[in-house]
This record gives sequence, C-alpha cells and structure tokens, in this order.
Amino acid sequence: MPPAVDVSRIFSDILVHTMKEVGARHGAHAAHRLFFELYDHTFTFLEREYGRAAVESFWESIADLQLGPLERLMREQGFKGMEEYWRATLGQEGADYEMRTAEDSFFVRVKHCPPTEWFKARGLAKYPRYCEHCHVLYRRVGERCGYAMEYFPPDEQTGVCCGLRFTARKDPHA
Repeated sequence: MPPAVDVSRIFSDILVHTMKEVGARHGAHAAHRLFFELYDHTFTFLEREYGRAAVESFWESIADLQLGPLERLMREQGFKGMEEYWRATLGQEGADYEMRTAEDSFFVRVKHCPPTEWFKARGLAKYPRYCEHCHVLYRRVGERCGYAMEYFPPDEQTGVCCGLRFTARKDPHA
C-alpha cells in the first residue's frame, strides 16, 4: 500500500515557500503585501462558505497558536513587552502609529494601516471586517495574560485605523 499523501502539509509548505520566495526576490515589503491579500482572502472565503463565526474562530486559532511571542512578552515584561512587540511588528509593516506606555497601561493606535492603504491604493475590495481581527486576536491574548483590552474601531472619516488600550484587570479571575 503506497504511503498516504498529506495534501494539507503540501499546501502548508507551498504557502511557506511562497512567502519566502516573494520576500527573497522582491523584498520584505512585497511579502507583507502578499500576506495582506492572502489574509484578507482567507477571511472572505471563510465567511462566504461557513459564516462569520468561522472567521472569528479562525482569528481565535491564530491568537492561540501563532501569537506566542506576544504572549511571552506580555507575561514576562508587561506593558514594556507590548511596546516591544508592536514597535517591531508595526515597524516591519511600515505603519504610522501612536503609542504610549505608562505604569498602568499600554496604548497603541494605528494612524495609517499598511493593509488598508494597500487595498485602497490598488482599488481592491477589502473584507468588510478586516480590522476586527485586531480586536479578537489581541483581546484573547491579553485576557490570558491578565489584561483587559479596550478596542477603538477605525474611523473611516478621519482615515485612522484601530487602536488598543491594555490595563491590568482588577480581578484576575474575571
């Protein structure tokens, strides 16, 4: 009997290869832009085929399986760790943002979001709730680490994207 072909693994390897190849040949910014579109299309596909709950479930799985570096920084360094994480990620994407770290809170607001700008500049439709992934992902990680998160949705009229404010929860069991 021939060995089973793990198609899911093949697809995963192809996606990893795709991101590496685009980054190597066209630069990190090209790989980021490709990611924006793949991410967006994934949201669109999931909602079209399985409903909005499938998109939120997908976001939760990302928070649970892919955001270990953020979770470690939150647990080990608190608000300073959050600052380190968002400076690195937003800096790599080329985002324009406002950030404040205080003794009792951490705040970040993206003024100009690279994915949003990418879609807009090319006249591409964007998944209507694209920005909500920030709300779901980061709230979930923050809550596991003992933080409450306030989400500030994008303001389409001013062009400002979403923002997050983390504070320590009063009751760690809440």
